[in-house]
Amino acid sequence: MGKPAWRHPPWFAKPANRIRFLQMLKLDYPDAAFVAPRREFRGGFAVRTKIEPVGVDRRTVEIIFSRGLPEEPCVFVDGLTDSPHRYGDGSLCMWFPYDPPEARWCRPDGPTALLGHIAAHIIKEEYHRQTGEWPGAEAPHRHS
Repeated sequence: MGKPAWRHPPWFAKPANRIRFLQMLKLDYPDAAFVAPRREFRGGFAVRTKIEPVGVDRRTVEIIFSRGLPEEPCVFVDGLTDSPHRYGDGSLCMWFPYDPPEARWCRPDGPTALLGHIAAHIIKEEYHRQTGEWPGAEAPHRHS
């Protein structure tokens, strides 16, 4: 059995890229900070900040990028977690991974755009809690 094929390191492997991401985030979210990723994301990159989506209480958001899927953030938000668009671990299911780039967040969009997706998702969750309906398009997804 041979060696595994070489893989390009994730974008966040270079400290300058992590620092740039955080500094861009701090432009709109000054309390943003690096945090240690959760155990299951060891070797990844994580930041935490607070947001206040319209009509929803202030929330703490943790964004984690893992070595396995460095372009797809895993997002955790404090507060209520009852939602048809959360995975079993409590992370947000904001888009279908195979959606076209314009329907999901892509790293060149920047961290502020990612927080916009997160805020929109939190607002949709709150609407669902109040009405039982999910506002907007839904895609098939697994609940792991």
